[in-house]
Amino acid sequence: MSSENNSPEQFEGTSQHRSMKYYLKAFAAMWRNGGNITTLLISVVLAIVVWILVRVFAYPDTTKKINGVDIQAQLTQYMKDNNLQITSMSDKTVDLELSGKSVDIVNYRADDFLARLDLSTVRSAGTFPVEVDVYRTDNPDQRADTSDYSPRIVTLVVEEIVTREFNISADASGVSVTDDYHMDTITAEPSTVKITGSIEILNKISRVEARADVSGMLTETVSSDTGLVLYDSTGARIQSDSLEMSAQSAVVNIPVYPKKELPLTFTFGGVPTNFDIDSLEYTIQPESIMVAAPDESIFNLSELNIGTVNIADIKFNQTTSTIPISLKEGYKNLSGNNCARITWKISDYSKLDYQATNITVVNAPNDMDVDVITNELTLSVIGPSSEISRLSSANLFVTADLLGVTLNEGSQDVPVSVIISGSGSDKTQCWALGSYMITVNARKLAAAEE
Repeated sequence: MSSENNSPEQFEGTSQHRSMKYYLKAFAAMWRNGGNITTLLISVVLAIVVWILVRVFAYPDTTKKINGVDIQAQLTQYMKDNNLQITSMSDKTVDLELSGKSVDIVNYRADDFLARLDLSTVRSAGTFPVEVDVYRTDNPDQRADTSDYSPRIVTLVVEEIVTREFNISADASGVSVTDDYHMDTITAEPSTVKITGSIEILNKISRVEARADVSGMLTETVSSDTGLVLYDSTGARIQSDSLEMSAQSAVVNIPVYPKKELPLTFTFGGVPTNFDIDSLEYTIQPESIMVAAPDESIFNLSELNIGTVNIADIKFNQTTSTIPISLKEGYKNLSGNNCARITWKISDYSKLDYQATNITVVNAPNDMDVDVITNELTLSVIGPSSEISRLSSANLFVTADLLGVTLNEGSQDVPVSVIISGSGSDKTQCWALGSYMITVNARKLAAAEE
């Protein structure tokens, strides 16, 4: 191989090595032969000079560029505690320039170095110029010996990053319904979204909207999956790639129900035998309510029964009664009335007390002997003044029906019903106020008596 192709490393392994070996052999021979000490010293000095010259000329000083050393920006504890994050850096890497002997720097690479930013002065959100320091990866606590590097200053944008939860407003402005249908509250699923980003941007968010991609006349419930859009207080759209959202879309639910206005009615309970219920006049408010239903079967209804009024609960000195308006699940009271008020037309009615003596017991068990202890029962009777004045005790009948009543031996109270016979007619317009009890005595029959 010719000398033109020899590398510096090969030169060091030949010329320099041979020169040093030659002088060492000469020195040893001269020593054995008792040579002149002056000559010996001169030879040593010459050998050192030759070695230095070889080192200088065979491996001269040189420079090397290393590009793409990553910049590390480690957040301080203060920044973490105050939600401060770096959202932008003017540079992500630095380029180094090394100076030295080629043999010393020839093998250096980018991953042998690291660049760090000193963030100790960052105490708030804003834009900051920060110095870059370069270190060796094998000695990260001591700055690296570099002749130059660029950039030396990096500009950072620091923002306060927070997470907030926003309600999602559902919009379906492009749809409508006919008079026979009701569009209920339009909702979004999920109803909220968590957004993480710069507090400056989050402060601008006025609403998060999910707009249904539906239009036209609806007669049934519809759902639409749509993306979320952010708006500020002026209605301008907010767009930022730096925001992170827990959901990118929502399902807009548009509930549509059939509806109908239904007259209110109720059922009478506890109507005494022989009482003319049609004679009891009243008015009800509201007379009707608007009801939305889960299906179109509501179109087949002509009225809405809201409950029962026990006739015994109608008070002479209280001309009104109320019934709560409650609907089954799936139905909605669009009128919003919570109760119906019933006004009884009993202004010309009177109340009189009568002593009832017609007291009987029916359906007594065969194994018990039952005697009525109560001989007379005071009844408060209400009815039209013209009719109640014609009543007497002979028109009042008190009956204790023991069917299903648990009897014990001895004296006990049992409930009774009151029947008022008409005076001159088959039915009466009067009734007894409240509920009543009588006392009976029960005795177990002996086996011989059964």
